[in-house]
Amino acid sequence: MQQAIIDIPSRQQEESRIVVKWLNRLYECVRDEPGNLYNEAIDRSGLSRQELRAGEGLTQEHFDRVMEIVGRKIPDLTFRFFSGVELLDLGMMGYAVLSCSTVGRGLNLMARFLELTSDRYTEKYSVEKGFHVIQPLPTWRHLGADMSIAEDCIAGNWRAIKLMLGPEADLYGASAHFAYQSPETMQAYEHFFAPCKVVFDAEVSKLCIPVDWLNRPVTTANQVMSDVTWAVCDRILGPGTARRIDTPRVVRRLLISRPGQHMLRLEEAAEELHMSTSQLRKRLYRAGTSYKNLVLEVRMALASHYLESTHLTIQEIAYLLDYAQPGPFSRAFKKYHGHSPRTMRDLASSPVIA
Repeated sequence: MQQAIIDIPSRQQEESRIVVKWLNRLYECVRDEPGNLYNEAIDRSGLSRQELRAGEGLTQEHFDRVMEIVGRKIPDLTFRFFSGVELLDLGMMGYAVLSCSTVGRGLNLMARFLELTSDRYTEKYSVEKGFHVIQPLPTWRHLGADMSIAEDCIAGNWRAIKLMLGPEADLYGASAHFAYQSPETMQAYEHFFAPCKVVFDAEVSKLCIPVDWLNRPVTTANQVMSDVTWAVCDRILGPGTARRIDTPRVVRRLLISRPGQHMLRLEEAAEELHMSTSQLRKRLYRAGTSYKNLVLEVRMALASHYLESTHLTIQEIAYLLDYAQPGPFSRAFKKYHGHSPRTMRDLASSPVIA
């Protein structure tokens, strides 16, 4: 008897398939808009019709560019998009999530394979006063895109939780927090997240769900399918990928997650990461950097973001980045960037002359 062969795609193939499905969902969102908005965004993003037809070589970066272009015309695009997304749009990962026994297991799977669906942020998970908290953290190249990243992460997780629990579930008790003022599209937020409470001007952007929701059963749970699809998802990741740790990235993520707080010393960071000090130092050395260099990188990147995107004074920025005085901050900034903080702020506020 001939055995059935499961065609297991590569990680890149699976990412391409997800992007194709998401682009189709995006088209459904905007096809009734005046003009030819979708095709215009495709052309401006640099995607070719051949790449779209083949459905190969596509990445989340391609999708992000198209979304950004369309979003300039449709401010509530993120909520329109996620309202139509289904878990099966996530390919094999979607099948695996729908087969999971509990919501917690489904969220855990989505966290493991987050890079298949976004390269713009990672997620931090914690428990606060009886709530499971999901907090988006921008990746290195996307510092400053706080609002769109918060929308993506929090709306995407909320949609996934609703789909796992089914249409009859009691969804009261959750809250979505956003670290910015209520936008003009506030009604779109409230409509999308209902009955989840929406909070603006929060300290950090995060989704909070009662911890006991993690033990709620997924309405489509199937243990046999869960075992099979989890195994296939592990194969998609590639050998050893799940166990390979990008230590500099983990350290940057830890430091970025603590704005306005004491900048961790090496020993404190090692403890947070469940390593010894010597182990962390050696891993960073093998990666070609040091903890001191990473702290400086994060401070200078955050400083640039604050100078370009906020009205904080230079003194306030220095204190946010854990400098005792603005003088040492300004000297470090000038040495790193080649010009002073005040010069960068002046350049950021200067009008662009066409």
